[in-house]
Amino acid sequence: MEVSVFLAVITASVLIAIYSRYRHAARNTRDFFVASGQFGAVLVFFLTIGETYSIGSVLGFPAGIYTQGSGFGLWFLGYILLSYPVGYFLNPRVWALGQKYACVTIADIFRNHYASRALEILIVLNTTLFLLPFGEMQFAGLMVVVRNLGWHVSGMMMTGASALLTLAWILLSGIRAPAYVSILKDVLMVVAIVLGGYAAMHAMHWPAALPRLSRPDGGVHGVPGGNAFIVSTIILQSIGLCIAPQTVAFLFSARSPRTVQKNQIFMPLYMLMFPFLFMMALYVRTAGMTPASPNDVFMVAVCATLPHWARGLVAGGCALSALVILAGICLALGPLVSRNLMPGHSDRTQKTGAQVTIAVYLLVSVLGGASLSGLMVMLNNLYYIGVTQLAPGIIVAIFNRRVSAVPIIAGLLCGDLIGISLFFLHVMPAGLNPGMIGLAVNALIVWGGMVRTSATAA
Repeated sequence: MEVSVFLAVITASVLIAIYSRYRHAARNTRDFFVASGQFGAVLVFFLTIGETYSIGSVLGFPAGIYTQGSGFGLWFLGYILLSYPVGYFLNPRVWALGQKYACVTIADIFRNHYASRALEILIVLNTTLFLLPFGEMQFAGLMVVVRNLGWHVSGMMMTGASALLTLAWILLSGIRAPAYVSILKDVLMVVAIVLGGYAAMHAMHWPAALPRLSRPDGGVHGVPGGNAFIVSTIILQSIGLCIAPQTVAFLFSARSPRTVQKNQIFMPLYMLMFPFLFMMALYVRTAGMTPASPNDVFMVAVCATLPHWARGLVAGGCALSALVILAGICLALGPLVSRNLMPGHSDRTQKTGAQVTIAVYLLVSVLGGASLSGLMVMLNNLYYIGVTQLAPGIIVAIFNRRVSAVPIIAGLLCGDLIGISLFFLHVMPAGLNPGMIGLAVNALIVWGGMVRTSATAA
């Protein structure tokens, strides 16, 4: 029964992807990757909210609650909640830059505003490096789901089939396929998480069990730097979530700035899932279950509380969560290489080059799941340190300040170098996140460049 429901969900996603191609067979590069900026509120909403309902969040939140206590929830939820008001003010202005410069990628903003080929290449290299681990993360999450359900499918077969399905979606209709499929994905995940959380809550005396998951001081286990680290991490990641390459590409697909801004108002409703995920972690902890790893907590609760048909529904929703995120990453990465790293080609060649890049990336991600997991985990920890360093350059462009590319390049390089070095050395001045230290230095360098430019102009 599980497998039948799972296959039905996957089949439905393929049919939806085929439908998304309807009346959109002839497209240029901009239409393929950002839908020519024609998406309405519904599609933009489901695309941009995808990170909240990613397989990483669904598995990671209960894992953190299970291992670190209820205080982990405050840390985890903090940056997601803060990203909504940040995005309310920031995202419409990023959209406006996309319209002004006819952008497809985040690197297009820097190329057009700063008129610097060197800066454009640096942006591509920076974003590509820090996007690398995400493919492996999605596949790793899928394998957790399959392992707990007891399906006798090899890891390579499962990840290979998932990669082929993702590639098929993209080739069918570009960004439209994951946009349409994300609606099905989110409906399934809401149903699955509510069912699992409700079942877990009624399988235990949860008010009495709650103190077992909390520390007396309300803190989080094993967090060096204490509250300063937590707060600086929340700020850093809330900014990074809004200017991630895939998020920016999704913003470029919107029809208007009002569409983007209005979505930010309703996005907090998606926090509905976290109390139910909390209940699932609490159930596993208080029932004395021993998951193979913390990432298995969600599926252990699902398998212990839900009937077989519901498990298939959960598996299907988790699979779509992983593949929608993966498709979004691919659609951000492909044009960064074919359009920004190797410019000067025809529109058709750029599109073909991006598709080849996507296929190679998927292949590397499949292989990385088996042989590069250590490297990928390390890069994932560095993701927000690197991606958030783009913020000063984007903010300068938003306010239309004319600054040479030199301070932008210097700030980005220094921010990356300082943040990464402190990370590897396990040094946190004043208990702050290393990425926040790097971002502060980056911003100071950019501000100094702006002051110098203003003084020269005067």
